[in-house]
Amino acid sequence: MNPLRAYLESWHRQDIDGACEVLDDGCVVVDSHGTVLRGPAAVAEWMSAWVSAGGVVHDLAVTEETEGDGVVTAQWVLQVTWQGVEATVEGRSVAHVREDRITYLRDYATTGPLGDWDGTWQR
Repeated sequence: MNPLRAYLESWHRQDIDGACEVLDDGCVVVDSHGTVLRGPAAVAEWMSAWVSAGGVVHDLAVTEETEGDGVVTAQWVLQVTWQGVEATVEGRSVAHVREDRITYLRDYATTGPLGDWDGTWQR
């Protein structure tokens, strides 16, 4: 299993140690809201706070993966609960990997439901 898939599946299991196990000591993780975390200890603290606040990943579906030249990507759909609200979140993670460890990870997520453009702008 590639380290990005292992990281994502660790979130699904709420396995903080598992998530940090695949991170390089000097890693940088940027979540889809712009939070920058430096190193596995920061990721562990962030993940622990999210879980303690009631954050749950109910389901994780990786719909596409790519791998090459030290970069691994995964497109995914998450079913989550955050602050008492259930939601479906679609996005993509891009990870730079060296020696089976993530050195840089950036997540991107949609900000609204997907749909064909009907000629009007969403607000």
